[in-house]
Amino acid sequence: YLRTPLALAGVAFLVGVVAAWRLRGRWAYLGLALMMVVFLNAARVAMVAFDPYLGSHALAMALREAPPGRVVVDNQYYAFSSVFFYAGLKEARLLNGRVNNLEYGSYAPGAPEVFIDDEEFRRLWKERERTYVLVEKPEVGRIERLAAPDRFYLVKESGGKYLFVNQKP
Repeated sequence: YLRTPLALAGVAFLVGVVAAWRLRGRWAYLGLALMMVVFLNAARVAMVAFDPYLGSHALAMALREAPPGRVVVDNQYYAFSSVFFYAGLKEARLLNGRVNNLEYGSYAPGAPEVFIDDEEFRRLWKERERTYVLVEKPEVGRIERLAAPDRFYLVKESGGKYLFVNQKP
């Protein structure tokens, strides 16, 4: 999936080398400018290929179009922070999310009760209310074991990140 951007970057550097060593004056500058244009295009093509891995826009759009329900984010908030933005989420629960700098404030008096553990997740998943969970690929098996296997439905997968729901979509 990165062959095209890599080939474009190689061509760009080849153009730059030829322009710098063989051409003089205005032609050298034009050759180097062409190198920059081709290289920036290679970077753009690579970003398009990497977008599902770097962001969660596709998951957010799937969540936005899905029926309403509560949202649980597995582990740290950061992996799915763009989902909050793109889907317009006001709140979500964080499953085992008391890590790094979120841990300190989570115990403060008056802090919202958004941090849940495995037992609380099991309880929420079995309730009648529609519950979505956002999880990264390495943790899918663990989440499936926590949830009722007969109530574990894939909504969307993008770039090694998954959105599951406890009711048939």
